[in-house]
Amino acid sequence: MVLCTFFLYIFTLIFILKLILKSLISKLITTEWLEMHSPSARVCIAAVARFSKTQHIMDEMISTEREYVRSLSYIIQHYFPEMERLDLPQDLRGKRSIIFGNLEKLCDFHSQYFLTDLESCAHSPLSISSCFLKHEEQFGMYALYSKNKPRSDALLTSHGNNFFKNKQLELGDKMDLASYLLKPIQRMSKYALLLKDLIKECGQSQEQELTDLRTAEEMVKFQLRHGNDLLAMDAIRGCDVNLKEQGQLRSQDEFIVWCGRKKYLRHVFLFEDLILFSKTKKIEGGYDIYIYKQSFKTAEIGMTESVGDSGLRFEIWFRRRKSQDTFILQAASGEVKNAWTSVIGKILWRQALRNRELRIQEMVSMGIGNKPFMDIKPSDSAISDRAVDYIMKGSGKMSASARH
Repeated sequence: MVLCTFFLYIFTLIFILKLILKSLISKLITTEWLEMHSPSARVCIAAVARFSKTQHIMDEMISTEREYVRSLSYIIQHYFPEMERLDLPQDLRGKRSIIFGNLEKLCDFHSQYFLTDLESCAHSPLSISSCFLKHEEQFGMYALYSKNKPRSDALLTSHGNNFFKNKQLELGDKMDLASYLLKPIQRMSKYALLLKDLIKECGQSQEQELTDLRTAEEMVKFQLRHGNDLLAMDAIRGCDVNLKEQGQLRSQDEFIVWCGRKKYLRHVFLFEDLILFSKTKKIEGGYDIYIYKQSFKTAEIGMTESVGDSGLRFEIWFRRRKSQDTFILQAASGEVKNAWTSVIGKILWRQALRNRELRIQEMVSMGIGNKPFMDIKPSDSAISDRAVDYIMKGSGKMSASARH
C-alpha cells in the first residue's frame, strides 16, 4: 500500500513538473524571439498569417454569395408577381424581360450551382479559381444583363419606379427595385475585388494557384467590360459585314488613326476574326452610334507592337498589299495600347496554331507522313503555314499572314 502511494506521488510530481516546464518554455520562446532567432520560424509565421487572411477572404466570398442569392430570390418572389397585376400600366405590359433581363437565370445558376461550388472550397481558398473557370460560359450571362441594363433603367425611370414604389412600401423595404437590379453588376465587381485580394496573399511557391486566380480575375473583368462592348456593337450602323460571324468581340476603343498622310479619329472594334473602323456620331440625349467605314479580316493583318517614342502607337499592316497600306493607331493611354497589342498578339498566335492544325489534317488526308501528329512538335518552327515573329519592344512585327 505504501509502495503504491509512493509511485502515485512520483507520477503526480512528474506531471506537475512537465506543466511548469511547458509554461516556462512558452513564456521564454515568444513569437518575437522566434522571429529574431529562427528564419524558418519567420517563414512559418508568415505562412500562417497568409492562410488566416485567405480564409477570411474566402469566408467573405461565401457569406456575401449567400446574401446575393437571397437578394435575387427576393426580387423574383416579390416583384415578378407585380407584372401579372390587372392594374399594371399599359407601358409595362409584356416588358418583364426588359425590366429584369435574365435575372431569373442568374438566380438559378447561383443558387443551384455556384454557391454550392464556393462552399465546397470553404477550407481551400486558393482553389476557388476552379469555381469561376468551370462556369465561364455561365458568367457570360452577366454581359447580357449589362447590355440590357440601360433599357431597364430607362423603362423604370419613365414608368416603373412609381408603380413599384407601392410594393416597396408594402414590404417596408428601404431599398427600391432599381437598387436591387444593380446588385448583379455590383456582385461582379465584388468578385474581381476578392480575387485580387486572394492574388495578393499567394506565396512565391504557389505559382499554379496564382496563375489560375489571375485567369479567373481576368475572366470576371472581361465580362464586366463585355456588356458595354455588346452595347457598342449594337450601335454600329451601315455595316455590310455579318458581325455575328466574326467571332467574339474582344475590345473596342477610340483611336487616332493615320493612313498614309491622312489622320482620322476612329472608334475601332476588334473581333476574333475582324478589325472594324467606324466614325463616332453623337446623338443628343442618347447613346453614341458608330458609322461603319471599313474592316479587315484579322487573318490578313500583321502588327508592329510599338511605333515611335510616345509608347502610345502601334501599327497594323498587310502582307499582301502595298507597303504604304498601313494603319498607325494611337491610343489614349499606354495601358490601352498595351492591352490591344496583347489581345491582337494572342489572336494572331491562335490563328497561326489553328492554321497549323488544318495543314496537318490536310497532310493526313493526302497520306503524307505516317505519324504527322507525333512527328510535328508544337514549336515555333513547326508552324508550317503561318509564322509568328514577336519582338516585345521596338519595331518587332507579328503576322498571321501566309509566307510563301
